Amino acid sequence: MESLTHMQRQVELDPLTEWFVLAWDAFQAPQFPYDEGLRLARVVGLDMDRDVIGRVAEKKTSNVILWDSAMRAAKGALGPPDGSRGWIDAIHHAAHAGHTRTLQAAQELLERSGVAQEPLLLSALEAVLEVLPPSRAFTGFDPADAVLPSASDFEVLENLRRLAFADRVDKPTQLALWQEDNA
Repeated sequence: MESLTHMQRQVELDPLTEWFVLAWDAFQAPQFPYDEGLRLARVVGLDMDRDVIGRVAEKKTSNVILWDSAMRAAKGALGPPDGSRGWIDAIHHAAHAGHTRTLQAAQELLERSGVAQEPLLLSALEAVLEVLPPSRAFTGFDPADAVLPSASDFEVLENLRRLAFADRVDKPTQLALWQEDNA
């Protein structure tokens, strides 16, 4: 956590999206100690219980559990798909549409919401793709059960990036690392 508090913050991300990305980057798991998540929330200027819990995560005993797009949709916790409350909402809406319908439906949702060309969405998508665990389709290995829902989000979002945003959003660096390991 100390390295996170001294790093240069990415000001182009809204606080909730930044918290989500930094949480995945720091803990590399969907579950981590509440106190650590609280410190991270303070770094980005969020109130943990008001802004994070119930929107992108839940508190269970002394831990925080991050939600994937399907869980957020099931809990009615997705904000507007136009990113007005946070880019993570638009990204999770797209991932959920990709899971439940098609990649084309996910792309159309972002276009209808007026954010498909928004540079801030593209920056947020790039950041999310760098921290979510990749799925078997990209690594050749089954992810751990705990990260499987998030790996599924990664797969849909990476396929959406390839379909609609390959010219504006770079391929996740972590995929190059997996390809080197498998070579």
